[in-house]
Amino acid sequence: MGLLQKNSLIRSAGFFRIAPFFYFVSSPFFKSSILNSVGKLAFFLVFLIFSTLVSCPAFSEPSPEISVQALKDLNLSAFKRELHLPEAERRSPHYSTLYAHYRKNHFQNIVKEIDLIPVEQQSGAILILYGNSLLILGQESQAISAFHLAFQKADHPKIKSAAMANFALVYSMSKRWKEAVQWLEKALELNRETDDWHAQGLSLSQLGAFYFKLGSADKGAAAHIEALEIAETVPIPWLEARQLGQLASLYYRDQRLPLARDYYQKALKIYKKLDDPLSEAGLRSALSFVYKDLGDFETALKLQLKALVGYQKLEDSRNRSKTWLNLSLLYRDQGQYSDALHAAEEALYIQIPLKNLKKLAEIEGTIGTIHEKKGEFSKALTHLKKARVYFEKTGGSQEIHIVDLRIQMLQDQMP
Repeated sequence: MGLLQKNSLIRSAGFFRIAPFFYFVSSPFFKSSILNSVGKLAFFLVFLIFSTLVSCPAFSEPSPEISVQALKDLNLSAFKRELHLPEAERRSPHYSTLYAHYRKNHFQNIVKEIDLIPVEQQSGAILILYGNSLLILGQESQAISAFHLAFQKADHPKIKSAAMANFALVYSMSKRWKEAVQWLEKALELNRETDDWHAQGLSLSQLGAFYFKLGSADKGAAAHIEALEIAETVPIPWLEARQLGQLASLYYRDQRLPLARDYYQKALKIYKKLDDPLSEAGLRSALSFVYKDLGDFETALKLQLKALVGYQKLEDSRNRSKTWLNLSLLYRDQGQYSDALHAAEEALYIQIPLKNLKKLAEIEGTIGTIHEKKGEFSKALTHLKKARVYFEKTGGSQEIHIVDLRIQMLQDQMP
């Protein structure tokens, strides 16, 4: 099956088939209204979700080098990049002041100041800033109203296209992919008419993700390729890195491993230059699985180690847990079951306070498979039953069915 024929990025990893999607904003997401909104947008987008590591007691204590606030800022900066914002009215006193607030992430100040501006003076560009700020603050309905007004008041195609593109993002946050694609395609048409290359690249990258959600693999891959070409030409380094990573993921699913490796490595070099430790960690984790499939376990392990170090410095608990689990899978596949169990237990220890039932189920299921491979069927059943309980709480009927089949297979093998 060729690159353009793929309609999903599903990877067999652990007890279930997991989709290590790319997403723009890496986990974890904070409990504030700002990060709740960021988390919803991050769900569909693309930057890698794999990571792993194990058997390293030195990593038990958190590193003070990068604070939780730094991780929050990285997530927020990535989110802001996804929101379309036309370069307009920079000479306007109102807009200049508001834009300065926006760059400093003073979103509450923006909302308060725009609320004081007479309605007739609220231009389309100002309303885009208003809508973006409201969306970041988690006020979706108000943001939609602001984008609608911006669209109505737009006196330039770039402002109109930004409003439409942001409409698309709001729809995507509710998994309404068809509407998201419709709005974003209209925005892209205007971007092409105005030769707005930056907006074209961003729109194409987002469209690529949405097309895949709709099952349009050919269109999704083509959009990602065109976005990469634009990002390389303009240039737009962060977008170039992202597109390299996305295409690497497609090559990986096609088992074109040398190409996947080369694209991931190119993306990693760019992220190093951009000083983006969150994305570096994600790419190292993904690259690890490429090397695993190439038969280079030692390099795969080293890459996961570096990924874990990165997440440890960021105090990124969710991705640390994923990293430990992925490492558990690497060790399990090598027959190193003691190390595999240790890694899975580390993943479980980190995940318990996060209370993500689906992840807890996946970890318990993986522990069950490790015990199964060791011939410890009774212990395997215990963990598989725990996984089933978690999946029952999440309503995962398909996962429950898979667990039930696995349990039945084990019971059939027991005396």
